[in-house]
Amino acid sequence: MSYPHVISSGLTRLTFSIFACLILPDTCQSQTPTEAVVPTQARLESPIATAGNLGDPFPKTYADPAVPLLQLPAQFRSRRSTANIAMPADQAVDVLNLRGPGCVRHLWFVFAEKQIEDLEIEIHVDDAEEPQVRMPFRSFFGALLGFEDYHVASAGIANFPNFTVTNDPLIPPKASPGWNCYLPIPFAKSCVIRLHCKTSKNGAAMFDWQQYREHVDLTPLRFYSQRNIAEPASPAKPFPIVETDGVGFLAGYFMGYRQKDHGDMVFHNSGTRMLIDGETDPHVICGANVEDDFGFSWGFNQYQTQWAGCPYRDNRGRNDQDGVFYRFFGADPILFRSSLLFTSNARPDDYEAVSYFYKVPQSNAPTVNSPADWTAVGLIADGADFNAFQQSTDDVVRQLSQTELPAVVKVGSTELPLHKLKSERGWLRLEHTVQHRVPYPPTDHSYFVQTTLHSETNRAATLRLAFDDWAIIWLNGTKLATLDHSSGFDTASLAVLLKEGYNQLVIKTNNRQNTDRLIWVINCAFVLD
Repeated sequence: MSYPHVISSGLTRLTFSIFACLILPDTCQSQTPTEAVVPTQARLESPIATAGNLGDPFPKTYADPAVPLLQLPAQFRSRRSTANIAMPADQAVDVLNLRGPGCVRHLWFVFAEKQIEDLEIEIHVDDAEEPQVRMPFRSFFGALLGFEDYHVASAGIANFPNFTVTNDPLIPPKASPGWNCYLPIPFAKSCVIRLHCKTSKNGAAMFDWQQYREHVDLTPLRFYSQRNIAEPASPAKPFPIVETDGVGFLAGYFMGYRQKDHGDMVFHNSGTRMLIDGETDPHVICGANVEDDFGFSWGFNQYQTQWAGCPYRDNRGRNDQDGVFYRFFGADPILFRSSLLFTSNARPDDYEAVSYFYKVPQSNAPTVNSPADWTAVGLIADGADFNAFQQSTDDVVRQLSQTELPAVVKVGSTELPLHKLKSERGWLRLEHTVQHRVPYPPTDHSYFVQTTLHSETNRAATLRLAFDDWAIIWLNGTKLATLDHSSGFDTASLAVLLKEGYNQLVIKTNNRQNTDRLIWVINCAFVLD
């Protein structure tokens, strides 16, 4: 059985040393790419022979130290591939090209050029239609928002800037960092790591990887990474960190903040939101504030551990701060079995986020029978008391149960406008409709939300409604239930009868400071009997 082989494509032959490429870039640039060099294929014996015929003393699989949920084969051959990089302008270069089953365990890069903002990295595994990673090189390694190079010492990413001032004229005072990634990249058929750049680049790379037997029992999970940036972000909508579907788990993320709005501290955005498995088993994780979500207190503090850290900060004053945090979920991975929407509430500051996750390719989320278009009416200051929450609802429900909705809805003597909202994967977010302290969602208030359902026949169905705090549900003007989820986010199932044609669903829901803190979201779906 053959093992994966290395294809050196678009690289100079390794006759020039790494040091020569870095300090004498013109020497590397003068070389022309050679034909692919394919080493002689060898065999990885099964079982692997050991000294003294002791058998294999290692377990079948072992947990990756950076990503413990990922179990990898313990029968492997340790390999290292190196590359001298001489990139012509506007050309892509494959720095690693492996065939067969294996797992890349460590990536290391260094470049002669200090300015690499136009450099991109692409990681393409198992001949998938689209690469699993394609983003700016510095962003992938946690260097965000164009900040000066900084040291990173996380479980997944480690960067070592070189600020040493030497007497050697060939080494610049601020040399290129050593860029390291320790997040495992398993593959069953192939793994290609490719660099893209608009200008020429010179450097070196080293890849430590494990070579498996053919037909190895390998995890179906594959490595992915996403990058999102907003300059600036908007308090009126969530800033995306991860948006994906299928079966997998979140391994970690970096997030950078550059303060542009100086009316308050950069940390005061009410934190992150994880909306998990909206199609199948809706549940949520709600953050607090920026530094709290990363395990810190009272702002940016430059401490680093393998699981959480702040590798960069620039504190120019209470309301004028920049910084970068990271969080890796080794001990507490975030699993998703149909989808994950991971966002941060936002201030009008610059945000950049890079996430790392694993999922089973082509494990798409099932279709959810959920209304896409909603109308919200509020805010109503009756969300603090359960008795008050249940009063004065009949007239509002009557107005919202009409086929044609009015321009405004009267709640008592107050006229309230209608807000048009869209749901996603069954999730309807209410906390960005109105802000009373940007971008904190209002507490002790309520909304009415309304949607129209169409049914081809008279039929029975089950309404699945997930929320926290309180809810009252009406269908075609008839109250179905009053529900109390004040102890936390939970799902209720209600048997309903849909009439032929259009049906009006109205829900009243509130937001309070409970165990799920400030999150204000519902998940609504119908299961047709």
